[in-house]
Amino acid sequence: MKPTNNKIELLAPAGRWDAFTAVIDAGADAVYIGGKKFNMRLHRSDFNFTDEQITEAVEYAHSRNVKLYITVNNLLGNEELKILTDYLAFLEKIRVDALIVQDLGVLHAIQNIGVSIPIHISTMMNIHNVESALTLKEQGVKRIVTSRDIPLSLVKEIHEKADIEVEYFIHGDLCICQSGQCYSSGVLFGKSANRGECMKPCRWQYTVVESNSGQTIGNLPSGYLLAIKDMCLLKHIPDLIHAGVCSFKIEGRMRHADYLREIVGIYRNAIDTYREDPMAYYMHSASYEQLYQSRVREFTTAMSFTPSSVSLVDISGEREPLFLSRAAKERSLTNEDIYDNPFETAEPYSMENEITAIPQLSVKVGSMDSLITALEEGADQIIVNAESSQLGKRVWTKSLLKEARDRAKDAGKIIRFGTPRITTALEMNDVQWLYEQAVLLEVDDVLIHNLGTLRIAKEYGLQPFADYSLNILNSAAMKFLEEAGICGATASLECSYSHLKQLAENAVVPVECVAHGPVTGMILEHCIPAMLTSKSHKKDHCRQVCQYMGYALKDERGEIRPIETDQYCRNHILLARDICVLPYLHSFVKTKVKILRIEAQFYETAFTKIAVGLYRKYLDILLEHPKLSMPVSEKDWDALLKNSPRECNPGSYVKDITHSKSTAEVMKSNK
Repeated sequence: MKPTNNKIELLAPAGRWDAFTAVIDAGADAVYIGGKKFNMRLHRSDFNFTDEQITEAVEYAHSRNVKLYITVNNLLGNEELKILTDYLAFLEKIRVDALIVQDLGVLHAIQNIGVSIPIHISTMMNIHNVESALTLKEQGVKRIVTSRDIPLSLVKEIHEKADIEVEYFIHGDLCICQSGQCYSSGVLFGKSANRGECMKPCRWQYTVVESNSGQTIGNLPSGYLLAIKDMCLLKHIPDLIHAGVCSFKIEGRMRHADYLREIVGIYRNAIDTYREDPMAYYMHSASYEQLYQSRVREFTTAMSFTPSSVSLVDISGEREPLFLSRAAKERSLTNEDIYDNPFETAEPYSMENEITAIPQLSVKVGSMDSLITALEEGADQIIVNAESSQLGKRVWTKSLLKEARDRAKDAGKIIRFGTPRITTALEMNDVQWLYEQAVLLEVDDVLIHNLGTLRIAKEYGLQPFADYSLNILNSAAMKFLEEAGICGATASLECSYSHLKQLAENAVVPVECVAHGPVTGMILEHCIPAMLTSKSHKKDHCRQVCQYMGYALKDERGEIRPIETDQYCRNHILLARDICVLPYLHSFVKTKVKILRIEAQFYETAFTKIAVGLYRKYLDILLEHPKLSMPVSEKDWDALLKNSPRECNPGSYVKDITHSKSTAEVMKSNK
């Protein structure tokens, strides 16, 4: 089939009626808008469309042979899912052309109530491998909006091998973090990037420091080190078409009408010109200059053609249009916190609330020494961390995997092999090797992070255990994964205490939560140490400076966020505080979660011993004295805080991202 004969859709955004009509007049084939709820642009109440306006928009678009897509693309809590049904019925009645979906729970709800509207999977679901696309296609999904962190070559592979429509962002705002995998704003402010309320800590000023001492490293530049530029692929229309992209998506639902009209018109002309005379096509400098002069930030092609490099970010921050927040001081637990439990309720004692069993204690480890120590201190389950540390040079060889299995089984404990968070075709080959070892060694299950690694695990006859990167916030998402064959699941890192309790009470499979350890606030394709020290990237001649010292980002408030670089040269930016629920174990046991996890993969063995030993000690006390709402002793609490590599806080459990404060309130409280 000739690529130029394929139907190419120019898809434009709109947040207000004047922008909606403007992009249609400028030549958009389809427009995507959001309602007043259930979507990823909720910062301002004066944007998005009422139900009456959506009805009018459908009629207006269809009368002009233009399609209308509705975003139902943020993560939802159980309470929100209850009112989603009426909204979906309304959208079907007025005959919108597609729904854009992120949450697996929303996908499950659509399937269960029999909504016939075509489903497009949002980029926030982070689809970056063929296997995930195949799984969603089998679920009736029509189109994938691929991850923005993959090259066009992989987009082409997904389109051809999965035989599914692919949509790709061609212009507008980008996120430095992998789509759907940023938890910084949700944990810091209770305003989640996965719900369209991100306060953009990636747009803060940072200094690069040594991770342990906090001292500035040499003459490395400071500035807006995570401030990614805006996407612009105007010069690459032929590449997009030949990659099989069926829909060219422009970002900007909060941009004004004149700005969007100009962008849509320029792209419309370029697409039509190439399709009409491909051999005679060239990019007119005047068109690009027009686009360039009206730019918000500087332009980049991101990772469409080359790996992430120094050209991706604008360290100066000079063209940043809006800073939604400033550097924030994370809350720290103190000695007094053992007597102040934010999760305690005023419920009277009853037999129904009595503790009759305690969760198992799971420990994710990054080395054999840590594994041995965790077993000695009473871990019930071991997770072998998939991503090695470049600095610690901690790797899991075939022989070490066997030893890990043997030690766990000799101790009568469960062992789980972890997979990488991001698994493009390269990592998927490694995952298949890991699964072969898991089958040979007869491990209990494997920790999976996306629908692709889940699919392959089942093909190998392995039990997949879903991790928090699948963003499980509601019971419908849990049911979707249960039906897909998981044997257990870890709650989202943005789960509140009440959400966690709802998940655990309604799940068929065991629910796990992270009880202690560092939180990866962002995971990047971008390598900050390589960018700053040698202006290189992972496919270039990088000097591997990450193997010689620990790097970290220090913000304007003095908060230090360590950077862990894995074997795939991805940066895992930790938050400044580690999660800790040790003083509140009694409350967490009452949620009926089956497993409490300690994330010890970045810990030294000495602290792993302390952390695992204390959680084991107090879980055993609760088993022996179930009615005793006993705080940790001052001596033990002091030992934990003094030896921890970072200060601690209770993470998102004390927040509720489904009932967040307004942006104005957050900005005011952060001054």
